Amino acid sequence: MIEHKECIEILKGWAETRGLEVCRGFGFDAYFHEEKHIVYNHKLRNKTNQIYSLLHECGHAIAFNDKRSYKLNFPTLYKQRFTDKKTSKRTNRYKMEIIFEEYDAWRRGYRLANKLGLDIDSDKYFAYAARWVKTYTSNDVGTYTYSDVEI
Repeated sequence: MIEHKECIEILKGWAETRGLEVCRGFGFDAYFHEEKHIVYNHKLRNKTNQIYSLLHECGHAIAFNDKRSYKLNFPTLYKQRFTDKKTSKRTNRYKMEIIFEEYDAWRRGYRLANKLGLDIDSDKYFAYAARWVKTYTSNDVGTYTYSDVEI
């Protein structure tokens, strides 16, 4: 695998070509669509997992920036994120789409890594992904605010 710092720089370069900025998060990862910031948890001790998490958030950025495909694949989430229509987070459909969306972001991140020539161990990547996707099966998913980002 390419060195950690080089991976970060490659992903920053990719993001810049799309008008996005990669930022360091303090204990969390996120994609802030309105701000065009991709945030990765730089506090993770495991540098490989930092790359995996950053790839995942890049996957969200890719999905959000193709609104037609996003609307087709995640109609309930699309309403919540891109319209003024209200959606109930308690419905099974909403919960299912969250899990699908999370997996989709991991899948897109993996494809991006391959496209950029980052040598990612697929077994470790998807084992890490599974660990995080599983967190969305509980009711206590954390939420982070934009003020937790270092630019």
